[in-house]
Amino acid sequence: MIRYDLGKGEWKNWLVTDSVFNASHQGKYEAVFCQGNGYLGQRAALEEAYVGQTRNLLVAGTFNKAGDEEVTELPNLPDLTNVSIWIDGHRFAMDSGVTDYSRALNLKTGELMRFLVWTSPEKKRFKLCFFRCVSLADRHLLGAKVSITALDGAADIRIDSGIDGRVTNTGAQHFTEGGKRIFDNTVLRMSSVTTESGVKCTLHAAHRYLLDNREAAPKLLPLIDRRFMAMRAALQLPAGCTLTLEKLCRVDTSRDLCPARPDEAKATLLAALARGYDAMLADSALAWKTLWARIDIRIESARPYDQLALRFALYHLNIMVKKDDPRAGIAAKGLSGEGYKGHSFWDTEIFILPYFMLTQPDVARTLLEYRFHNLYGARAKAAENGYDGAMYPWESAWLDDGEVTPRWGAADVVTGLPMEILTGPLEQHITADVAFAVAQYVTVTGDQQFMDDFGYEILIDTARFWASRVTWDAERNSAVILDVIGPDEYKEHVDNNAYTNYMAHYNMGLALEAVGALTERKNAVYDRLNAQFNLPEARKVIQRTYESLYLPKPNDDGILPQFDRYLDLKFIDLEKYKRADTLGTIYNDYNIEQISGFQVSKQADVLVLLLLFSDMLDDEHKQRNFFFYEDRTLHDSSLSKSTHCVLASDLGLGDTAYAFFQGACDTDLGPAMHTSDMGIHAASMGGIWQCAVYGFGGVRVIDGALHVSPKLPEAWRSLDFPLVWRGQALNVRVDHTGVHADNLGDCAVRIVLEGIETELVPIRAREIT
Repeated sequence: MIRYDLGKGEWKNWLVTDSVFNASHQGKYEAVFCQGNGYLGQRAALEEAYVGQTRNLLVAGTFNKAGDEEVTELPNLPDLTNVSIWIDGHRFAMDSGVTDYSRALNLKTGELMRFLVWTSPEKKRFKLCFFRCVSLADRHLLGAKVSITALDGAADIRIDSGIDGRVTNTGAQHFTEGGKRIFDNTVLRMSSVTTESGVKCTLHAAHRYLLDNREAAPKLLPLIDRRFMAMRAALQLPAGCTLTLEKLCRVDTSRDLCPARPDEAKATLLAALARGYDAMLADSALAWKTLWARIDIRIESARPYDQLALRFALYHLNIMVKKDDPRAGIAAKGLSGEGYKGHSFWDTEIFILPYFMLTQPDVARTLLEYRFHNLYGARAKAAENGYDGAMYPWESAWLDDGEVTPRWGAADVVTGLPMEILTGPLEQHITADVAFAVAQYVTVTGDQQFMDDFGYEILIDTARFWASRVTWDAERNSAVILDVIGPDEYKEHVDNNAYTNYMAHYNMGLALEAVGALTERKNAVYDRLNAQFNLPEARKVIQRTYESLYLPKPNDDGILPQFDRYLDLKFIDLEKYKRADTLGTIYNDYNIEQISGFQVSKQADVLVLLLLFSDMLDDEHKQRNFFFYEDRTLHDSSLSKSTHCVLASDLGLGDTAYAFFQGACDTDLGPAMHTSDMGIHAASMGGIWQCAVYGFGGVRVIDGALHVSPKLPEAWRSLDFPLVWRGQALNVRVDHTGVHADNLGDCAVRIVLEGIETELVPIRAREIT
């Protein structure tokens, strides 16, 4: 049973805890308790084996295609977490004989802990403690510590621990058999290569054994089998004594920015082993302490869970991204599971990047450079579909993989056949989403060098795509965008999706501004891009489409139609689907063709549009659209509730906003036990941050300025959060009496506090004067 209130003292609102072991709930905890550092993610499968486990070790950027009919995916590396324990000939497992069980993830230090007392068939009791750390100080390093205390009498102990290459991605094997070697009965090495992409992965694991904190010398037996290797240690544990196994591991791949040679990696691991697990943990905990000092959001709430949920979101946001490598994006499940095959979606630009833009802009820049390098695949996709410019893949993986959306999905409840996945060819708004993110980033940071090196090219080539994508509608005397999927994926083959059309229009407007700025400067950047695009001609083509593009307008009731003829669809009662414990239950009754005939949304993409363009409608018409689409939205997308939270907060619907915030927090952290089996919902973590900072903190970037107009929920007494604006670190404190902002940087900046333009002078300067 998941618990949120077991952290006491300095650990209050830092611990997420499981207090009752249930084997059917393993997937939930494997994802929620995932550990990582952006380079690698280790799913929290238990050390001992159980039916239903999913052991994942995922390394950013190591994509591979398992077969000609497959799409590229993030491969599951050999498992390092396996530890089998035998006590007096009985295999330890928690199926029976367990008392005093608890398991906790410490968000403050990144350590995963498990404690229990196990009673053997001979009625002897043993205290077992398990600890794990993925180092934030050394991205290649991870480790574990296991201790066994004989409480009632001596026992014969056997421990098998090693590297298991028999893991797959739901059955797909991505690695060759590889090479295996054991050095001095201490260090194990497994090297293997991905079957198609040729990525070499080298894993090292090393063990040491302690008896009551002194070096022990168990009888050791090396084990090597097909795709598997381990060390078997055996000794007698005296009554009242504690045997401790420390297992330190290192992961290296040929796609590392600076690949290490195997012998260098082994030497580094041996040095870490000599220092021990506790030293590795201390280094990592210090790195976490430094990071939390920059990123923590502090609230005073009548509901302590809110604070824990915010920290949970921040923890996962910071372990899912390789912060210094522009060749890797953010997967839809982060590095916590195999869901969505490790691919990047629009989620990054719309739901995750705002967090990094306004707190760690250097990371946001890296992620946008990834999209620049994705232009190779975007241009290939546009050409394959008969368009100009850059048409971004709906799902992206490695830089030259192009579109990697699978073709077939789940079963059609009516026909029994696999449903064709149309998001790859039809969900095209991602192209404008990337352009939107580029513009937001530059507004927040003022990073002209990024624009010169990357941004202008993205804006212009994406706009060229939209200019070639439209169809002329003589009846409307307008250019239109036909046959797409908007953010609401319960509607396929729609025309003039409001979100898509407005975002495409904005994209083209950005490109026109970019060409204008380049033309005015006429520097080397202009020369380079003019040679590439013929800027005067590109400007003419984009301008013509920009001015003629059809933009849906609200009807007489003030409702902005999601797409042509949406308002003519049938309205059905959605109550039973909204009450369901799991997502997508409407598919149990209808197939996608039937759902397309109803006024029902996976998420309300009109409301996402109103979130991104806060001045599109006045508050009265926003509210009409909010309630209209909320009645028709199932929130089957993990992105949905955060959008509704922010808009409800903007509209002064405090109780509604707070309820949606709670729903967003519960997506992964809540008590439902199967919502996260395939991994956490990465973009939902960004959505939770948006609830707190955009919604309750009232932060928005509007017309080039940072606005802060907070609306705290009644349950919150105060809210403190960090921001970075134009390179200056700010701290904003909100309570029910008002808002105060401090400039912790070196230069004055101007922001808009509750509608009043204010110059924030650095605290240092104020203190000197």
